[in-house]
Amino acid sequence: METFFEQNDILLVFMHGVVLFALGFALWLQRRRATRLALTSSLIWLASFAFISALVVWGYVFIPIQATYFAPEVIEALVVIRAVMQTVAVVFLLQFGLRLVPWTRQRLVSLTAASVVAWAGILVLATVLAGEEGWGVLQWEATTAALSRYIFVVPGALLSAYGLWVQREELTREGMTGIRPYAAVASWAFLAYAVVGGFIVEPAPWAPGGIANEVAWFDATGFPLAVVRTAVALMLLLAFMKVLDIFEVEATQREETLERARLVAEERARFGRDLHDGTIQSIYASGLHLEAIALNTSDPDARDEVRTVVGSLNSTINGLRGYIRGLQAPDGGPAGIASDIDRTVTEFAAEPQFEVAYHVTGIETCGPLPDDAGQHLKHVAREALANVARHAGPCTVDVTLAFHPDEINLVVADNGRGLQEQGTDRSEPGHGNGVRNMQERARWLGGRLAVEPNPAGGTRVVLAVPLDDVEATEMPVTAPGLPDEVVTR
Repeated sequence: METFFEQNDILLVFMHGVVLFALGFALWLQRRRATRLALTSSLIWLASFAFISALVVWGYVFIPIQATYFAPEVIEALVVIRAVMQTVAVVFLLQFGLRLVPWTRQRLVSLTAASVVAWAGILVLATVLAGEEGWGVLQWEATTAALSRYIFVVPGALLSAYGLWVQREELTREGMTGIRPYAAVASWAFLAYAVVGGFIVEPAPWAPGGIANEVAWFDATGFPLAVVRTAVALMLLLAFMKVLDIFEVEATQREETLERARLVAEERARFGRDLHDGTIQSIYASGLHLEAIALNTSDPDARDEVRTVVGSLNSTINGLRGYIRGLQAPDGGPAGIASDIDRTVTEFAAEPQFEVAYHVTGIETCGPLPDDAGQHLKHVAREALANVARHAGPCTVDVTLAFHPDEINLVVADNGRGLQEQGTDRSEPGHGNGVRNMQERARWLGGRLAVEPNPAGGTRVVLAVPLDDVEATEMPVTAPGLPDEVVTR
């Protein structure tokens, strides 16, 4: 068996490159497809790693052949290019692993910058050592390869394994349970690659002895390292061929979402027509009838009472018309949402016992909005302010609406009577309906809502709505009636 492997060493190395190229090509074909998952949006890094690694592996096949008819200087230049490409490839593997783990944006940027610095440091260190020790270009390449595998492949493969394992939960939440096992297979494959592609390196002037280098591995196991790495790469290829089904599932889900949105729009239009042509007309006719009664009665008190009822009916008609407009009108983007909440705050600020400040930030950086986000946010703000009016007493109220590329935050905080001081009877019928309604709207948006004590005294309602952080939505910074930053009522 060892003789077979030795005689077919070139073919085995070439096949390793073929499998890596196939993996990179399969992932690269999907690079332009829309996705909202961290796993699939990070695949471009893995594709780049696989592509470049395939070229590097093929370099070990073809450069020795070219050495028979190219000048030594040309071959040395090709070896340097191969070494640099290998270090770049493993940096891409680390970037893939980093993006599967839920870091903060600042932490991710810092780690990415650190990896670039480490990449440059490897090349500089290997060059300095080569000059001091008198190494040739092949020894310099072996040093850069070993260093890059220790520094980038080991953490990159381990992070990829961990990230893929964590992403299984996201796949479950998105209804893609059939893809979970393949993500697990890919995770185990990356664990194996951390060993055979990271800890076990090609012989280098300073690399450890024993089984931790390629020659000692072959002597101990009888299997070339290229065969084992090819098997791991093949496992990754087969696993990711199924993981790529995520794109088809997401496309189907988007089509279903669009169909639901169309049906909802049609139902809203029908409901609005029914209200306008049926309910409003009936109320209007009743108002005309009452107005006729008021004109024909001789009792002034009865006439005033009837006209008061007519005024209430007119208010009801105006409310229904506003509701119909709400059914028809889109949210208007971040600026429209902020403007709607501004009107809600303005109505609340008309009460003299409250001093209200309204803060708006980040409109120009907001990510893509969920369906009906504006309606739900406006109703949460209105309900939170209604709770202040019912329970807090005279106080100062701060309403903060903050847009981010990946989240919307709405905070309504007061310094009135706190949760413990309000003394509301929780057994009272209807108590807590407002909070339950707000929580239900938060769930519709896929967010979370908390009602908690305000550190400054009083109560604070906090709503956080996650967004698909694909790219910032370009919206006008201001809208009619929208405060630029802070408005105190």
